[in-house]
Amino acid sequence: MFAKERTESRRRSLKRKIILCSFVLILGCIFAASAFAADASDLASRAAAWEKAYNADDLKGVAALYAADGCRMPPNIATVHGTEAIIGQLKSGKDQGGAKVKVAVTSAETNGDMGYGTGTFEITKADGSHLDHGKWMNVSKKVGGSWKIVCDIWNSDMPMPAPPAAK
Repeated sequence: MFAKERTESRRRSLKRKIILCSFVLILGCIFAASAFAADASDLASRAAAWEKAYNADDLKGVAALYAADGCRMPPNIATVHGTEAIIGQLKSGKDQGGAKVKVAVTSAETNGDMGYGTGTFEITKADGSHLDHGKWMNVSKKVGGSWKIVCDIWNSDMPMPAPPAAK
């Protein structure tokens, strides 16, 4: 009789342990999902900070969103690396008429200390007329507890200009 009671007691104890472990695992997944969602939200808010700084002509502020060795991959020119080169490339964009930019985030995902974002952009001239629109993607890394852009790339959705007429 005692052996049967011990066996039953062990089964109940094992069931309790399994239920407890399952509960702990579920809680861990919930907290991890919450942390990933917060990181993705933080990445998305960085796009708004990028837009705000660029539109305020705060190119150093934009560059501060990048890692010190970050890069930008503009269309039709070489990749630029590092803070000063990023500022120079941003200034070049302003000098070519890109007065304001509107950035929209279509996705942002993270996994640990790495993440990426995708979205669309629209660039307007100082007079408010349309200059360009297209899509972008960037890769970010958590550095010292905050997200920094490691590299970003974008390209236009506008058709290529017609070639000059043959002479």
